[in-house]
Amino acid sequence: MDQNRLDYLFSRYTAGEATPEELREFDMLVQQPEHETVLHTKIDQLFLATSGTATMPEKAIQATLQHITGKPASSSVVRYLRRSWWAAAAGLLLTGSSTWLLTRPRYEVVAPLADKAPGSHKAVLTLADGSTVALDSSGQQVIGQQQTTIRQSGGQLQYSVQSPGAVASYNTLTTPRGGQFRVILPDGTVVWLNTASALRYPTAFSGADRTVELQGEAYFEVAANATQPFRVKTAAQEVHVLGTSFNINAYTDEANTVTTLISGRVKVNTPGKDAGVMLEPGQQAIAAHSGSQQLSVTRTFAPDVIAWKNGLFLFDNADLATVMRCLERWYDIDVKYEAKPDIHYTGQIARNQPLSKVIHMLEQTGQARFRLVTAGQGHQAKDMIIILE
Repeated sequence: MDQNRLDYLFSRYTAGEATPEELREFDMLVQQPEHETVLHTKIDQLFLATSGTATMPEKAIQATLQHITGKPASSSVVRYLRRSWWAAAAGLLLTGSSTWLLTRPRYEVVAPLADKAPGSHKAVLTLADGSTVALDSSGQQVIGQQQTTIRQSGGQLQYSVQSPGAVASYNTLTTPRGGQFRVILPDGTVVWLNTASALRYPTAFSGADRTVELQGEAYFEVAANATQPFRVKTAAQEVHVLGTSFNINAYTDEANTVTTLISGRVKVNTPGKDAGVMLEPGQQAIAAHSGSQQLSVTRTFAPDVIAWKNGLFLFDNADLATVMRCLERWYDIDVKYEAKPDIHYTGQIARNQPLSKVIHMLEQTGQARFRLVTAGQGHQAKDMIIILE
């Protein structure tokens, strides 16, 4: 038997590209004892390349046999397959979609990901007419809009109203994953917009109040104006202020929307309800995204909440999933779990570090292993972290 032919058929089969004739030929070769050693080596290489280990996990064995037989494997069968998983894999290889080797989560790794740069100042400004302007840390430009002038200087936008009677239109500032930006609104309120967030606001505050809408996370330093209260609307909360500083975390993939007061006083209520809670500095109002719309109030160390604005990841007994969501947004990556250990992290890491250094710091705790890869092909390729125990 030509060794090159077996190599060719094996690669065609595992890639899912074999023709019916090639499948029949490969089926015949797999059944021949003289090819056992070669198949042993090739399956070892395949499994090691896709999982980083040559030991088939018990969950994988159970899943394979459950799929094939329709019932869980006995403990004796699992022990047998663990001792000689490659032989079982060779026997199961011809079951097509049944085999765990071919149906386990496959990331089609193009190449290991050497590193990933941290996020930076970048955003998209959507004007009232629907046109968009790309913004980054190097931009220097002036954007005219009706009676409003918008100046970009690096990672900041500043609005200036040219006449008191300016007609308000609405702009939206959106940061992608891996981006953040700062905007000074027409009234002088300064907003730091975190990654993967959006702020919708008028180009002039001419009504009885100053209302903006937030998705994601932002830190506000509100310009005082007792005659024109400032309001922030999110899907789960409304925040009413006069002049103060506070942070709102309203990411939809988190369990709660959380408003944290840094200074001054704010009133927080849920949409459609006038009754709310008054916060004092260092307090948080929490609204769950599921269940009742009741607000709960807790006390926290407020500077920790705005660590992101000051260039830090700060984790206080944060679980693995919470940490990974932060990294997903800031480094524009996806996270896949081959295992999801019940672990927590406490500490701070500079947000200007490349991803590899952040991962190294997390691995130093000895609680989990991480692999950086690029998955998929072409325009569908995504950088990701795979988490292993």
